[in-house]
Amino acid sequence: MNTISYLRLTLLVVFFATVSLFAQAQVRKAPIVSREGFWVIETPAKSRQCTVRFYTNQNELIYEETVERRLNINRRQTKRNLNAALEQAMFVWNATHKVPSDRQWVAIQFDRNK
Repeated sequence: MNTISYLRLTLLVVFFATVSLFAQAQVRKAPIVSREGFWVIETPAKSRQCTVRFYTNQNELIYEETVERRLNINRRQTKRNLNAALEQAMFVWNATHKVPSDRQWVAIQFDRNK
């Protein structure tokens, strides 16, 4: 083989390595979901507040909080904040099996990110 053939082969290998690297970078990330429990948001029409409820996987209410803002559940950061508050509620629920009140876990999560 001559020099031009080696150059073409090298460029071809570099091209496919680059394409392969970028193809792997485009893999979608897994959706943000909590490991245990789930949350539900209730927002009355034309209201600036919403009620967030946390449940176990067995549909037991473990925490409820009303916040003075509307939450956009389509945003990734909103889901992360709600899941962080859910983890706190699940920790307390697993330790005490009582529904805590006046904790403001949801409001605190969203105030941290201002």
